[in-house]
Amino acid sequence: MTSILIEFRNVSKTLGSKHVLKNVHLSLATGAVIGITGASGSGKSTLLRLASGLMYADHGEVWVSGRKVRPGVAGNLPEGVGSFIESPVFLPTLSGLQNLTMLAHIQGKVDAAYIRDSMHRVGLNPDNNSAFRTYSPSMRQRLGIAQAIMENPGVLLLDEPTHGLDRDEKHLFADLIAELAGRGTAVMISSHVQEDIYRYCDRVYSLAEGILRPLQQHRERVWTIITNSQEDIGLLRMNIPSFRRNGWINSNPAGICTGEWENEEELFAFLALKGIFCVEIRGEH
Repeated sequence: MTSILIEFRNVSKTLGSKHVLKNVHLSLATGAVIGITGASGSGKSTLLRLASGLMYADHGEVWVSGRKVRPGVAGNLPEGVGSFIESPVFLPTLSGLQNLTMLAHIQGKVDAAYIRDSMHRVGLNPDNNSAFRTYSPSMRQRLGIAQAIMENPGVLLLDEPTHGLDRDEKHLFADLIAELAGRGTAVMISSHVQEDIYRYCDRVYSLAEGILRPLQQHRERVWTIITNSQEDIGLLRMNIPSFRRNGWINSNPAGICTGEWENEEELFAFLALKGIFCVEIRGEH
C-alpha cells in the first residue's frame, strides 16, 4: 500500500539573514525517488537536514513516516531514516567494515552479514583492511552511502551522493536506487548536476532563492523497456541519460526511462538506430 513517508507543509527556514526556504510544500510516497537540484548554498542540504531531524523549521511542519519532526534531544529524531548528508565522519584509523560495525552497534538493528552486504552493494570489499584515511574520495563517498542503507531504512536522504563517482560507479548507484525504490523505500536526492538527478529520479524540483519549483519535462512519458541481455542494459544507459535498471520482467532484464517519443514504434526505431533491439516497450499514459 502506498503511503506518504515525507511531507513538508508550508515550511520556511532562515539561516542568518538568508531565507533559504520559503513556504515549501512537498510530499514523498513509498517507492518514490525525487530529486532536488540547485546551486551550491541554495538550500538543498537544508531540506534533507529538516527531514532527518538535524535541523528544525522556523515555520510550517515536517512529517516523516507519519510523525511530526519536533525539536528535542537525539532520541526524538525520526525513525527509519538513512542519511548521507554532506561528508560523513569516519574514524581514520579503522577500516570501512570496522567503521560501519561500530555505527551499527548504536542501534543494534543489523548483524555483520547486513553490514557486509551494504558494502558489496556499493562496490566496496568488506575484507579490505585498509584504514579509512587511505581511501580514495570515491571509496569514501561509497562508504557513506553504505552507511546510509545498511539498516534498511524506509526513508533515504542523499546529499550529492554521486560526487566523485566514475561512470561505472554511477551505474551501480542507479541500480541500487532502483532496487531500493522497488522495495518501497522513499528516496530524496540532492545534486547540483541536473543530468544525474534526471537519471535517478521520478520527479525533479529546482530550489532557488528559497522557492521550490517542479521542473517541467514537457511531453515526457515514462517508458518500460524489456531487453534481451545485460549488454542491452549497458547500451541503454549510454544512449538514454534517464534510463535506470529496475529488475526483471518474464526473465528478461528491464528498466525505465523518460522521453518525448510519441509511441512505442518511435522509441523502437530510435533504439534500432543505436543497435539496441528490445523484446517489448511499454509506454505509460
